[in-house]
Amino acid sequence: MKGEPWEQQMVEALGYLQLAAKLNYFWHVQFRRLALNPSQPLRLMSWKSMTEAMAMLFALGRLDEGIYEGYLIHSALNNTFQVQKSYENEHRRVHAFMLRLFAAWRGDVNHAWPPFAFDEPIYEGILARWRDPDPKAIEPWLLAACDRHTHQSKRESEKVFRDCADFPRTPSEILLVLRLRKMTGLEIPSLDHPLMEPPFDRLPELQQPYIPDTFVQATLRRIREDWPEFDRIVSLEALRAG
Repeated sequence: MKGEPWEQQMVEALGYLQLAAKLNYFWHVQFRRLALNPSQPLRLMSWKSMTEAMAMLFALGRLDEGIYEGYLIHSALNNTFQVQKSYENEHRRVHAFMLRLFAAWRGDVNHAWPPFAFDEPIYEGILARWRDPDPKAIEPWLLAACDRHTHQSKRESEKVFRDCADFPRTPSEILLVLRLRKMTGLEIPSLDHPLMEPPFDRLPELQQPYIPDTFVQATLRRIREDWPEFDRIVSLEALRAG
């Protein structure tokens, strides 16, 4: 927010988060295999934080990683690996919207969402118009989403949940829409809103791929030594099939 470069540092941070998500997914798969019909199944994956990571990966132009994260989240949801309270009680509508947008863009992945995912008219309007060739058709809906973001940015409590409390100044859902429009060859609308001030007055430049540091490389070597099936279980092909 101070005009200093931040994009590549964010790519590196997201690389750590994606490794953590892969490990978490792997352990959930292993637990289900070893503990058949457990009375308390393992449900510890934060679909909320993973969705935020997915949106930022797309915003930064790390498309392969963003696509992978989208399929990982859908597989986690469809296998009920997600944290139960976060999914069933907190009703994170902006996160459901971002995943529904990803699914609409890909066309080969879906999730049986509960009713809360469909009850925000702003997001339904964007989903109906995000492919419209005329940027003016979606502009008022995106501005309304910006307003909703600012209203959902206050601090949370144990009883009051707000979609954007963890990323109050980062319009992740708006940047995701803009990136997918750009990737589809559509014009990006101009949004005059305080949320879209620098550095988010434009889409970030496409960033270089994430390069694992020595710590991550060593961690992956040990994982593959101990669990040779790791790469197969967390592969994109397995996620899409599962």
